[in-house]
Amino acid sequence: MESKSRKKAKRKTVIKPPKKKENQHLSRDEVRSINKKKMSRRRKLKKHILTVLLAVAVMCVGIVLVFSLFFRINTITVSGDRVYSDKMVIENSEIVTGKNLFRVNEKQVSERLSQELPYIKEITIERKLPDTLIINVTATREVAAVTTAKGFVLLDETGKVLDKNASILKENVAVVKGVKLSEYEEGARASFTNEKKTEALLELLEAIRKSGLELLTEINLKNINDIKIKYDDRITFEVGSLANIETKLARGVAALEKENEINSYSKGTLDLKTEPYVYFKSGNEEETKKETTKKQQKK
Repeated sequence: MESKSRKKAKRKTVIKPPKKKENQHLSRDEVRSINKKKMSRRRKLKKHILTVLLAVAVMCVGIVLVFSLFFRINTITVSGDRVYSDKMVIENSEIVTGKNLFRVNEKQVSERLSQELPYIKEITIERKLPDTLIINVTATREVAAVTTAKGFVLLDETGKVLDKNASILKENVAVVKGVKLSEYEEGARASFTNEKKTEALLELLEAIRKSGLELLTEINLKNINDIKIKYDDRITFEVGSLANIETKLARGVAALEKENEINSYSKGTLDLKTEPYVYFKSGNEEETKKETTKKQQKK
């Protein structure tokens, strides 16, 4: 205890004197001189900043003037898919000579052309200095058709109407059954009276595109939980609902390839509803239905 008290007694508290202010010992004239120097440095800094800002502003104005006075469109050319004449594409793009190359809005032009000229999917714009603008066209094509009193309404893979009064169908265009159109203006997306069927067709067409399935002749959407797709007018894909549609179609395509290797003229049904299996039933679909009905009647 005594040793502890001695140690405490030996400890001394050191009190540091307060720091003197920097200018406390300076005369009034010296303080004024220091303040003048500080103000001078601040003025120089402000002047430097203003000079930099002015230089940037002049540079920006110069760039704007260069782009405004130069790089005006003198030549417009069209490349890519030739679905329409160059004249039609240029006129409907509303791009005119004399306009600045860099003031052409690619997105707006693409949307305008896709609507006015339905068989155009999209366009990209290429600028060739100093005065040439190139419109690169990517075309779309019909993959599905809906029957109306006047003929066929042709749709691409996005559901866009390409032709609302077609008289004939090309190869690899599937007739969509079990639907009724409510709106179908060329260049715009078609709509059915049942909006769920509109969404179902769009999802199905996208899945078909990804699967690479071609030579389709019919898509039956009478019941969106029991969808059927007919291939080459001889083999029916029984898809069922849209659940896991991409996986179902991938299995269907693989099974179809094997069946075509055995007999490229065979008729029948590919049942894709029982995952992960595929069942092939040979024979005409209508005949199979009749046989099934007879069996049920006998029971």
